[in-house]
Amino acid sequence: MAAQSGAFSYDDKAGRESLWDQMKDLDVIENYVTSNAGKVDVTNKVHAWVQDPITATSSQAGTLELTDTSYTASNPTILYNTTQIIEKGMAVAETLQNTKHAGFSDRFAREQLKKMKEWKQQLEFSATVGVMATGAATGAARTMRGLTGFASTLKTQISISGTSLSSDMLNTFLGNAWAQGGKHDTILVQRTLKTRISGFTAGNTRNINASAAELVGRVDVYDSDYGRVQVVLHYYANSYTSHISATEDLISYIKDYIQVGFMDEPHFEDRARTGYFKAGAIAGEATLQVDNEKAVQWITFLL
Repeated sequence: MAAQSGAFSYDDKAGRESLWDQMKDLDVIENYVTSNAGKVDVTNKVHAWVQDPITATSSQAGTLELTDTSYTASNPTILYNTTQIIEKGMAVAETLQNTKHAGFSDRFAREQLKKMKEWKQQLEFSATVGVMATGAATGAARTMRGLTGFASTLKTQISISGTSLSSDMLNTFLGNAWAQGGKHDTILVQRTLKTRISGFTAGNTRNINASAAELVGRVDVYDSDYGRVQVVLHYYANSYTSHISATEDLISYIKDYIQVGFMDEPHFEDRARTGYFKAGAIAGEATLQVDNEKAVQWITFLL
């Protein structure tokens, strides 16, 4: 292997540099939402499903003898999402493929592995904060709506910075979801809010490790008045905020109400050889289903 510019050089020019034959890369492997979601069948590029409300009892209503009851119905509504084609392509020149490399033996196989990771991360990003686009035959691709796009009733803007988040405020957010009939069990946050939650010191705040009920410094599970909630440090929790410019976002949801569906499972495809190189792609088509819009909450902390 040729020495890089500025490297030491000695009399024996045939000596090969000492090169550690391993490689470590930094990559963001973020797939909590999609890895923990259920699976649903998808058979069309416009995927629709029904959410059916249940009216909460608000008073003690008896029925008088020998009288008929009242007749009411709460009509179901339709939610929908579009499928998104995700492709991550690779092309490796035959010269590079035939070159001996440090850290790996097959350059194309290494590119395949990298592109599969990128495919999974694209799905995670889109399923978390994606914005739906119905697309067109030419010029515009379909993209799916993510978790934040389903938050309607429970979408809030708070005029404070993320560093001002308190345990009382977090408890209130979870209470707002509970008041709508939803017991949220998962929270996604980025670094600032995760650090803030981990620093809660109020006497009524209990920080519990996800694998054992013991007090710890890092919050994996937050024990709120509305149940235990998994707190997840998530890379994409604040990557897209369409309704306002913000410092930090907090996304809470009910895990059992989140499902991922595939029109086409991710797979490798060879692509046409049009030169002295080998080409291919990791391809697939998927979408996100949120069974009820009140199962997702999106809190934005304004600047």
